Amino acid sequence: MKQIEIVVTGMGAASPFGMGVSTFWDNLIANRSAVAEVTDEELRRWTKVGARVPEFHATDFLSKKIVRNTDYFTQLALIAAEEALKDAELLKGDGESFAAGVERDRIGTAIGTAFGGIQSLEQASEKLATGRAKRVGPRMISKSIPNAAASTISIQYGFRGPSNTYVTACAASANAIGESAYWFFRDDVDYILAGGVDSLWSNAFLSGLGDAGALATKGPEDFSTWSRPFDKERTGMVMGEGAGLFVLEPLEHAKARGAHIYAILKGYGASNDAYHDTSPDPEGTSAALAIERALRSSGLTPFDIDYINAHATSTPAGDIAETKALRLIFGERLDEIPVSSIKGSVGHLLGAAGAIESIACIRALETGILPATLHSNIRDEQAPLDIIPNKSRKQRITTAMSNSFGFGGQNGILIWQAP
Repeated sequence: MKQIEIVVTGMGAASPFGMGVSTFWDNLIANRSAVAEVTDEELRRWTKVGARVPEFHATDFLSKKIVRNTDYFTQLALIAAEEALKDAELLKGDGESFAAGVERDRIGTAIGTAFGGIQSLEQASEKLATGRAKRVGPRMISKSIPNAAASTISIQYGFRGPSNTYVTACAASANAIGESAYWFFRDDVDYILAGGVDSLWSNAFLSGLGDAGALATKGPEDFSTWSRPFDKERTGMVMGEGAGLFVLEPLEHAKARGAHIYAILKGYGASNDAYHDTSPDPEGTSAALAIERALRSSGLTPFDIDYINAHATSTPAGDIAETKALRLIFGERLDEIPVSSIKGSVGHLLGAAGAIESIACIRALETGILPATLHSNIRDEQAPLDIIPNKSRKQRITTAMSNSFGFGGQNGILIWQAP
């Protein structure tokens, strides 16, 4: 198989801090928390805190027809997609015209999501169950089906390359980015729009997470501090929502068109714990296998990794299993590597987590600023030694690793390198 270096030339984001990559990054390195009290009375029955995209009018970004015919998760993906395509200078300022020479037959779409349009599905189910309606309408399936975001993006822009959806729980966007990269080796595409999106604020989903023991159930009076990765007193994850998308293309292709190159996708690895449907392998063995595969694909060694963006969701079982996996690969050197989790700032974006955390890795490579692990006031003694507690810091790095792990034992690892 021929060797191809794959790079990022565009990024887009919708995060609990608001719209845009700059909004996300500026608030992240300012050590702010997007976690807040849940005010919706229905949802509050299941969780007191969350990290939601601040209120906005979808019609400020999208046509009324698209808003009417899509679920909220697809709308977030469309907004992030437009930013990424414009950032890569593929899409012109009018949001409709493409740059000269761009062949839409050779643009692929790869989106990761944990569930899809669950809010539309739940709303339709409620109408039938309460007798408020006898029909759910012809758009219910197309709004709620997991591939809705990827297919709507392809339809919106006329992309006729491969369009795949990766539904691998909280590893989904890492898998979408890593797996779709192989399309370049088959010469199927010139560009890939890849990443993830999720908004799973539904009664059924939140109730299920609570019953599974995943959600934070208590914390300080200040709700913004309830997401506490690696902290000794953490009680569970705080759910977020959002989208993160990248334009990927071969390095030589990017150079030839004079594109700005943010980072190189240096390595990718995946595995399955084959252990339990919700709990991670407590020894971290299979997570370590995914890291090992990512390093092998990159041609790097553990000594080449300068920073690790941990999955660390603030659950006792998950945080420690991840630390054990890292220790299996990095040994004593783990004590020298900065390891932080941005979930203290934005909560857990579920299927979009690997994408938004990869944006954090890439901006860290670009700016020389490492994001902090917020609210870890008493570091769990089993956690990595340097978790960058509570305050981002300046530190130049050249290679960053992003970890993503999900229910069902799904593991996805991405390695990013400065160009």
